[in-house]
Amino acid sequence: MGNRAQVFIEAEGVYLYTHWGADRLVEAVRIALERKERWNDPEYLARIVFCEMVRGYESKAEGFGIRTSEHGDIWRLITLTEDNRVKVKDHDHITFEGTYEEFIKQTFK
Repeated sequence: MGNRAQVFIEAEGVYLYTHWGADRLVEAVRIALERKERWNDPEYLARIVFCEMVRGYESKAEGFGIRTSEHGDIWRLITLTEDNRVKVKDHDHITFEGTYEEFIKQTFK
């Protein structure tokens, strides 16, 4: 069944996918944004986020992917917008919406 989620990098139109890591995805994105690097360079930001997502699993052939559309059965979607905002949607409910700075400072359960 999986624990599926994606990060959508709005400016690039790319979705970063995890099959098993939905519960760890918020923290991975927070760590990536906490570096405060390349916030206004979406192709580099996408790479920074993806590297944090796959940390420790770099040599595995499964579990992560990159695509240009939303996966059909994810339960978490984190959107990084063109104006440096984050939206976290779990199932059909928005659980966080704010700036990168606000997201970094937020405590998530």
